[in-house]
Amino acid sequence: MTRDGAATPPWDLIRAFLALERHGSYEVAAELEGIDDSTLRRRIRQLELHFGRALFVRAESGWRASADLHALVSAAQRMEVAARSFCQDHQAGAGTIRISVMDVFAQRFAPVFAALSEKYPRLVLTITTEAHFVNLEQDQVDIAVRLARPERNSNSLRVRKLGNVAVGAYASRAYLAQEHQEHQLLAMNLQFFHQDHNFIYAQQDWSRFGLAGRVRLQSDSFAHLARWCALGQGLALLPRFLAGEHPQLVASPAGVFIDTELWLVSRFDMHAVWQRDLADLLQAELARWPQ
Repeated sequence: MTRDGAATPPWDLIRAFLALERHGSYEVAAELEGIDDSTLRRRIRQLELHFGRALFVRAESGWRASADLHALVSAAQRMEVAARSFCQDHQAGAGTIRISVMDVFAQRFAPVFAALSEKYPRLVLTITTEAHFVNLEQDQVDIAVRLARPERNSNSLRVRKLGNVAVGAYASRAYLAQEHQEHQLLAMNLQFFHQDHNFIYAQQDWSRFGLAGRVRLQSDSFAHLARWCALGQGLALLPRFLAGEHPQLVASPAGVFIDTELWLVSRFDMHAVWQRDLADLLQAELARWPQ
């Protein structure tokens, strides 16, 4: 029903109207619509009953919509265009997509987001960097890329593992050249709720890397930790790809690396072509990083 209470005719009746207007023949229009002649005539009759008047007049070129129904023909044509768009354009994707990702991954995945934008120009990507695990439904985020897999309250989410991210203990050459009674540790600030995730990074123990000491600085940003580490302020557990961006940094003498997991978490069902392309591009890009 429309707002004024008038019922909208079914789409199959409107298609019959357009077919007869275009071809002027019940037989030709029916064949092109894939229905029999009697079905087409019945649909035209239903539409005429709906409007309470005859819609077509006989002309030399065949049946044509009455001359005073130009607006009705135009409206039906616009509906047809919209119907085609509804069936075809959804795979291409159009609209604003909100993606949440940690700062260092946002930088490394910039080529992926650029490639996706070029391939799907009607998609507008809004990239936000997260210092905690946002609730996709409550915060109206569509996709998150994070070092954790949600385990609870995730029935409405789709998850896909993108790959592993090697993490090790790093320090600057200047720091390691000094003697330390106890190590200065630069730690990730984990003071946010993550118990509903399989968050391997949060389970890391400095002793697994052959290290002990006191926490001197904390940050919720890998980028900040890497920068402080490069300035000789202590040891930090960093992804190998990030440490490689700082020439001053070397792995700790123990040389221990542990794989953490990078996940794509989505509110979409991941069936649309652009969604699958995004996941494939992220996975391929991650595979090129030093591990």
